[in-house]
Amino acid sequence: MNLAATLIALKARHSARPFLQAVGDPAGSQRRLLETILRRNRDTEYGRKYRFSSIGDLAGYQREVPIVEYEDIRGAIDRMTRGEPNVLTAEAPVMFAQTSGTTGAPKFIPVTPACQKHGGTATWLYFARRDHPSMLGGKVITVVSPAIEGHTSAGIPFGSTSGMVVRELPKIVQKTYAVPYDAFEIEDYDAEYYTLLRFGLPENITLLASANPSSVLMLAEMGNRLADALIRDIHDGKLGGEFKIERRLREALAPKLRADPARAKQLELLRSARDGRLLPADYWPRLALIGCWKGGTVGSYVERFREWFDPDGRGMPPVRDMGYLASEARMSVPVSDNGAGGVLTVNLNVFELVPTEEVEANPDDSKAWSPLGAHEVEVGKEYHVLITTTGGLYRYDINDIIEVVDRWHGTPVVVFRRKGRGMTNLTGEKVCVNHLIEAIGKAADATGLNASHFKAETDGAESRYIFKVEFEQVPSEDIARKFLAAMDGALGECNLEWKSKRASKRLRDPVLQVMKPGWYERGKQQLVADGKRLFQTKTILLDSKAGHQPELEETEFEISGNL
Repeated sequence: MNLAATLIALKARHSARPFLQAVGDPAGSQRRLLETILRRNRDTEYGRKYRFSSIGDLAGYQREVPIVEYEDIRGAIDRMTRGEPNVLTAEAPVMFAQTSGTTGAPKFIPVTPACQKHGGTATWLYFARRDHPSMLGGKVITVVSPAIEGHTSAGIPFGSTSGMVVRELPKIVQKTYAVPYDAFEIEDYDAEYYTLLRFGLPENITLLASANPSSVLMLAEMGNRLADALIRDIHDGKLGGEFKIERRLREALAPKLRADPARAKQLELLRSARDGRLLPADYWPRLALIGCWKGGTVGSYVERFREWFDPDGRGMPPVRDMGYLASEARMSVPVSDNGAGGVLTVNLNVFELVPTEEVEANPDDSKAWSPLGAHEVEVGKEYHVLITTTGGLYRYDINDIIEVVDRWHGTPVVVFRRKGRGMTNLTGEKVCVNHLIEAIGKAADATGLNASHFKAETDGAESRYIFKVEFEQVPSEDIARKFLAAMDGALGECNLEWKSKRASKRLRDPVLQVMKPGWYERGKQQLVADGKRLFQTKTILLDSKAGHQPELEETEFEISGNL
């Protein structure tokens, strides 16, 4: 192992120690962490208001401190962005993680020095390397958002915490990364991915990590689509002039490239052997691990990896979930490749878990909820998540639903299932994301179509559902109608309420809108252009609040009427 890989391994082992110590006693670990957070912040404005100094345990904390959503504390955080001290945290924030808000205005999540010391990603690396020692034997490609996207009025940076981690890596460690940090500041979507591939294709990549699996697919697809340009530029040692790369970034990146005619010839031969297709299975044959989300609404993307990474059926590279994480916190660390579960980070955050049936019964009255501690939950049940962090979020409703699937040394292993309050219910049919995913899969199997991207929207005025689907190839109207009928039937099979409401005509015939090729990616690029980071562009497959959003220019054709 080279020096950089050795340093990464040592850092990972050091970061994993608090986690390993905490998971054996989740109740005690959570109690001690809560005591620490309250003690550190008892003299803040928020701490005085809610009597942090008088709180002795979780029950007391729940009595004194209200459950909040971001909008409840937006005013306090806005003051922190202006540099006001001692509002939510005794520590001054070193940056803010920017993410989208429910009102349209962005959210700014405080990141304190205590947050930066957590080492959640390093802990993930510890367990991943334990099971895959060769993953640091070559180079690493990771996909992150820019570390700094702007500054508050007080000059405090805001941006991506993952980008900040990569930017601030010691130079010796940066040598393990195939792509220089500057590439992640490229604004043009295609140009950024071209640059990642331009640096990555000449290298022996042994670890590929991106939280969103759609980014992994995009790298593979663009590597094939841009093969001519990539092979040409690898041969010549250049950075494609036809791509829109900011001058300062091009000047920083171009000198780090070298001409490699031998690798260019090898790539051309690999492509020729595949009848013109350039695949990561061929140009990264020693890939030891792919890290990305595997569960929730993005699992369908992982199922498509095989055509790019194992086209001959010889064996997929292992895929490990990146864990349950958001701008607000890292909330789990997977300790194996199995499934999408991760162990709750009881050493980093205080968790309160509310049975989903309580939230569904009283969605707008959190006082009616009875949150449980991490040690009190049951395997096999779903919970709504509240977190308390070292960054000033206290009993924060992150509006996520997780399922407890196991325990590891006494601490829950959880899988992210969906966003909370995301179940649609026009006439009592109670459709959830899992129903939709299952129905799409069954309809695809029944018709032989590949549904690359999809989402469902409710049309309350007509008491019906609109299914927007982008297929790998645009089907005929006859096949599309069969797909819609198969979806309708599959929803009835997995959801008796759907079957009942459809039979009674209370739920009218659904509509299938066949979207034009590239619809999903254009929408994703628009979100990025509107200020949302690529990391945050998670697919919303089912949205109970938005309703139907017509996209006439993006619709190839529509199927409706009797099925």
